[in-house]
Amino acid sequence: MKVTYFFLALAIITLIVILFKSENKFQFLKAAILFSIQIIFSTINFLIFFVISDLLMDNQIHIKLGNLFLLLAMFVVLSGILLFWGMLGAAKIFKFSATTLTLVEYYIQWSLIYVTVYQAIFSNIKKIKSITKFIEVGNFLNPDLIVVLVLPSFISAWIAVILYKKHIKVI
Repeated sequence: MKVTYFFLALAIITLIVILFKSENKFQFLKAAILFSIQIIFSTINFLIFFVISDLLMDNQIHIKLGNLFLLLAMFVVLSGILLFWGMLGAAKIFKFSATTLTLVEYYIQWSLIYVTVYQAIFSNIKKIKSITKFIEVGNFLNPDLIVVLVLPSFISAWIAVILYKKHIKVI
């Protein structure tokens, strides 16, 4: 049995026990579904925007890609507007509570932090042994080590706060 599966099972069982003791048991699930749908549609939006950009560049000799930073920023804003319009339409059928929307925000932020940690680990996979040496030596000023050790701790603390806020019915 892989260690990953053991800890995944432990986390799922623990979360189920905690969440099913509270009112509005399915808000975390609703938020996860909404978040997943938004990610899927946003990805589709980006693919369409990139295809349109490519078609514009192929059809016109004088049209260039331009500043990639600004182009991506415009894609982000346009996709956000499209998702907003989709949420307005969906809100006629499904009611989005403030708690569910707050949880979606948390999922987004947790994912961003986790991707940063994953990127730091993956880009330094050959240095993992040196990271353990840094820990043994006590060199905690290495930025890779800080990202790998501290950011997951932020997520853990944040999860604890959210679960506690849910427990005391603040969200």
